[in-house]
Amino acid sequence: MNFLKQPKWWMRVLIGAAWIPVGGELFLRFLAPVPMLPRYIKAGPHGVRANMPNQTYRHQTPEYTVEIRTNSQGMRADQEFAIAKPSGTRRIAVLGDSFSMGYGVNIEDTSLQILEENLEAELKCNVEILNFSVSGSGPAEELIVLENATMQYEPDLVIQYYDGFTDPIDDARANLFVLNDSGLQRANDSYLPKMKIREFLFSFSAYRWLTGESHLYNFLYGMGKNLIGSVTSLLRFHGNKNPHDSPAEMNAEGPTAQEVLTLAIISRMMEVARAGGAEFLILSVPLRESRSEFKETFPDWSGNFPVVSPIPSFELEDGKMLFWEKSQGHWTPLGCRLVAGTLADAILDRGLLGAACP
Repeated sequence: MNFLKQPKWWMRVLIGAAWIPVGGELFLRFLAPVPMLPRYIKAGPHGVRANMPNQTYRHQTPEYTVEIRTNSQGMRADQEFAIAKPSGTRRIAVLGDSFSMGYGVNIEDTSLQILEENLEAELKCNVEILNFSVSGSGPAEELIVLENATMQYEPDLVIQYYDGFTDPIDDARANLFVLNDSGLQRANDSYLPKMKIREFLFSFSAYRWLTGESHLYNFLYGMGKNLIGSVTSLLRFHGNKNPHDSPAEMNAEGPTAQEVLTLAIISRMMEVARAGGAEFLILSVPLRESRSEFKETFPDWSGNFPVVSPIPSFELEDGKMLFWEKSQGHWTPLGCRLVAGTLADAILDRGLLGAACP
């Protein structure tokens, strides 16, 4: 019998088509779950990306489910911070991406929450850590936030989390700064990729549900993102020789062109912090090669930059899981604790927050 001559054949087609995404969702949810890490970001007031304020949402992967909360200032925090520093308080401002924001752990297990507790126990005074981190940002965006917002809060110390795997590429892609004969110069007023589209979509509760709950949506989104990235890289490789738009070739004798730009940006960050009366410290995020092997990613250990690395602490853990392995490779609670210990030791040993309170 001809299928098209059957009564209401079109209804059967529609029902069958409707079951395809349902089946895909069920398959992924129960047999092959994918990471669901929605990014609630928006166009910030200074021309770069910022966290959406007053948000509560979940991150879910095959390894964990955690809750992300932001305050009215867009910081990942359960409290508000006055611009004027309270009397007797030591204040730290942190800039970075998803590592310093604390992806992969609840707020009480983030490296910054543990660092705050460690410092308060040692210094015997109130310590506030203000987290200006935004997932996906690079030092170029962080420098603009530091100049226009962070220093208003009178920090005693500024910490920058450096991710050598992504930061140089992020800075080149943003094209907010360039290096020329006059040094580091501002190149563009803003970097807000797809922000209007993102803000429009996130205004719908149905879309927010998809990003945080639908395995099928996140699977398809990841495939599309990877495909676009591959095509873009291929086009740049064949036709674009601008070092600010395409990855630079590796240079065994020193930093790449992208890394040189990023180092200049971080150097400016250090100048801004110190001009405002704050100390400056860099936490270098290692690249995990295995559970017991880690690679340093900061491109310059000449002594010009105050850098600390958690690699020595990581290597003492005898192969324990310090990075999540079935998502985007952020730190586990143990990894965060070791990072906090590394930072606390450096801050106390170097006296970056001064002596203990009376």
